[in-house]
Amino acid sequence: MQIHIHYQRLDHRGLTIYEEDLVADDGERVETYKTLSPEVSRPLSESLRRDGLIAPDQTASAIRKYYFYQEPFDVLVFLDPAGNPLGYYSDTTTWLARHEGQYHLTDLFLDLWLRPTGEVQELDWDEFHHACQTGVLSAEHQTLARNTLQRLVTEAQAGIYPLKYIG
Repeated sequence: MQIHIHYQRLDHRGLTIYEEDLVADDGERVETYKTLSPEVSRPLSESLRRDGLIAPDQTASAIRKYYFYQEPFDVLVFLDPAGNPLGYYSDTTTWLARHEGQYHLTDLFLDLWLRPTGEVQELDWDEFHHACQTGVLSAEHQTLARNTLQRLVTEAQAGIYPLKYIG
């Protein structure tokens, strides 16, 4: 079954509606899976390589995503052609909401990348600071994003993240 994830960004990118294959919705989290076409895989992999998140010889061919009704982040598992994780990516977000069969959440700018080796990288602080300075993010959302990212970093360093959420 296909579902639509309405992913609102508060910058120039605006709303993106992702069409994904529903794996499960247990009332706590929604799990989806998407095999990437070559037209999507190629530029995505190039972007991940350019940002130093994956090695030059690696290619993302699928993404398994986890969205949470009671957690202010998502977990995206980027998979290589053999199905092995290339890395784990989390956006800080609002909590997932479901309305009339559609899923909605808003990006809060700060992101985390965790390599399979355990190395953690915080991402998009520049975008976050700009959103704070221009009033795009409320004080409440600023605090939520900062606290969520710090929690995920701490949990990743302790070996808790991501397995606690996707296991």
